[in-house]
Amino acid sequence: MKTSRIPILVTGSQRSGTTWVGRTISQHPLVRYEHEPFNTFYPNPMFGLRINDYYAHYESSGQQAEIKQAFDKLLYAGKLSEAISLCRATGISRYTPAQFFKQLCLTPRQRILIKDPIALLSASWLYKTYGCQVICMIRNPLAFVASQKKADWDIDFEHLRRQKALMNSQLTPFKSDLEYVCAHPESVDLIDRSALLWNVLHAVILEYRRTYPEWLFIRHEDAARDPVPAFQRMFSYLGLEPTPEIQAYIATYTSARKNVHAQSTKYQPRDSKASIHAWQDILSDEEALRVDAATRKIAANFYDHSTS
Repeated sequence: MKTSRIPILVTGSQRSGTTWVGRTISQHPLVRYEHEPFNTFYPNPMFGLRINDYYAHYESSGQQAEIKQAFDKLLYAGKLSEAISLCRATGISRYTPAQFFKQLCLTPRQRILIKDPIALLSASWLYKTYGCQVICMIRNPLAFVASQKKADWDIDFEHLRRQKALMNSQLTPFKSDLEYVCAHPESVDLIDRSALLWNVLHAVILEYRRTYPEWLFIRHEDAARDPVPAFQRMFSYLGLEPTPEIQAYIATYTSARKNVHAQSTKYQPRDSKASIHAWQDILSDEEALRVDAATRKIAANFYDHSTS
């Protein structure tokens, strides 16, 4: 694969700014955004793939052939195949011939950016197989759990427990906790479940950081606190130059004029600095203490406790 076509993977824990980062980088004219191919419930139509397990671990999956075929098709596609796929994805209309011609003849080949926190447990496989440049996002456990609570998002831990190779490798330290939650789901509330999920995901990220120092690891809080240098670092890592339009885009999506408490959890302009401490208005004191106690050991690898 030519250097200019090296794919980009933006992953990390969910609720860590992966959409913000992926959408911003894909404003570059030489980058094309692909949304969450590993999403079990809302599969990307470009892939034609429905994965059975949320947070699928490639080495545990019974769908290895399907997954590899889908990624081969995306990442090794020729210009003609790309043009056909993009036209199909947007739907056939009277504009399709012009769109097809533009994509085939006028649009330069773009690097594929795969934005997918749900691919976190398969990030190592994607890196080894396709040589992706990886940006991995990290988020403070209090902010992560607060975001889960606000969105009322939960996970069925059975998706993790039934992946045997995963449970017997990366998630062995959490095996008893995961088995207990699966056996007694009613006895563990959303706060404790989210804290457990944070531990699971960030233990994996910590191992990646030790194994792959060539990846770029970004704390959500650092990017939110000072977006311009954070994105400059990301673009530099990828060998891309941010355009004036991208710089304006960053300002638009991080302005202090934006509502940090926007009602929708969908991607939209937010006050990035205020988002750092927004958890204080969402978690009760008792909930914050529980999260801190449950996650402190792993969080210490990413955050100074006095400033987290």
